[in-house]
Amino acid sequence: MDPATPVNVAKGAAITSIAVGTLTAIHAVFRGLPHPTSLALSAASNGGIAGAIFFGTREVVVSPLLRATWYHNAYDQVASASKDAVGQPSWSQLRMHRMLDSTVSGALTGVIINKWRNGRIWAGARTAGLICALLQLGYNELGVMRIKYVSRKVQETRSQPEAVTAPSPTRLEDNAKPKVSFFDRAMNIIGFRKLSDEEYLRVLKKQRNEALERIAILESERAERQQTDEHTGTSSVNSA
Repeated sequence: MDPATPVNVAKGAAITSIAVGTLTAIHAVFRGLPHPTSLALSAASNGGIAGAIFFGTREVVVSPLLRATWYHNAYDQVASASKDAVGQPSWSQLRMHRMLDSTVSGALTGVIINKWRNGRIWAGARTAGLICALLQLGYNELGVMRIKYVSRKVQETRSQPEAVTAPSPTRLEDNAKPKVSFFDRAMNIIGFRKLSDEEYLRVLKKQRNEALERIAILESERAERQQTDEHTGTSSVNSA
């Protein structure tokens, strides 16, 4: 088994749980159903269980079996398309990628869940298999659209002539201006402004001068008190 299989199964179960819980909450809110949070949590829990069963069945059982059978060549051709530039799959092959895996796994998931809930095996298999097949088809179609979009952008970029443009003076001025953080902007709004290095240096010098002046005043007052004490002591001695 691929070492990444447990991680993929856990991711699939988590995504399914979040998606089902979110859709259930939205539906409950729009319909005005009571206790939407409880409904969303219950649906998310059930969706996580169903997702774990589906992805576990597909990644551990179905896909390895299909790789070992006649489906092996088509499967590997699509899977290695990104590595081999020769013999790339067609759009139809990309759209059908893992369709059989998901359909069979969905049917087995429906069998397991319905067997556990009400015993209607075949109805659950048909419904779950059809839903999983449609979801896989939609996922593949999104992948095809993404590949077409990226390919079109790459072709447009290659077709444009390469031109070296000199940076404009406005852009140079913008780059020369220091960037102001969000915190500094917020402080400016409420009346606080960040000092530059020169302004901060002037503030420090001013504080230093004020401190020196204060020290000189204190030393002068202390010297005056000493002189007063000495004069008082001399007068006492003379009077005695």
